[in-house]
Amino acid sequence: MEKVYFSILGICAGLAVPFQAIINAKLSSEVGHPLIAALISFGGGFLVFLLFMLFGPVKFPSIEQLSSFNPVLLSGGLIGSCFVFAAIVGVPKLGATAWISLIIAGQLVMSLVLDHYGVLGLPIKMINLYRVLGVFLLFTGTYLIIKF
Repeated sequence: MEKVYFSILGICAGLAVPFQAIINAKLSSEVGHPLIAALISFGGGFLVFLLFMLFGPVKFPSIEQLSSFNPVLLSGGLIGSCFVFAAIVGVPKLGATAWISLIIAGQLVMSLVLDHYGVLGLPIKMINLYRVLGVFLLFTGTYLIIKF
């Protein structure tokens, strides 16, 4: 049952991504620059999580705890910033369907590698013919979406 719940959660998160990309791209055209749109987008997200931290049951880790973390673990915001900025400039040029299909294709390639090596403690799932075939089929679909 847990897999069903998390599968639904993943689908719902995926349903939100095109909206985020389109909204941020439109915001960029309204404010005049993708960097401003990205700042506004991340500022809104920052405020949401700040409110959760201030009024929710979870407390922020101490500076000592943060300084002891592997620096790679603190790079999620940087990666997210690059992702949002790329979507802001890419969606108006390629359209939402092509952009999202390219993102998914890229995610699958990187995920194959990360799973194969068990990066950052992931369970190891070896690259095999079926997984590669699945990625190939997605790339084929991505090609068709962009071409037509």
